[in-house]
Amino acid sequence: MNMDRCRVFEVWMDPRHIHLLTSIIEAYEGLGVVTTEDPRLAHVRIAVAPGCEGDLLTVLDHERERLGIRSFVHGVS
Repeated sequence: MNMDRCRVFEVWMDPRHIHLLTSIIEAYEGLGVVTTEDPRLAHVRIAVAPGCEGDLLTVLDHERERLGIRSFVHGVS
């Protein structure tokens, strides 16, 4: 994945579910790459493949309650 072309989304969530989020994103081959920025704050970044932003937002909206997603920011540079 060319990181220069990706959009990065910032997510704050329940720290117990970071691994589950990573597994969900990886299950959608080519959707994105999850990086934990701060495990204590449960702050993760998701680099999203070009054209897949809508798919990621659908996944985050659908999984918001189960993963304890408190907030996410779209397309941070």
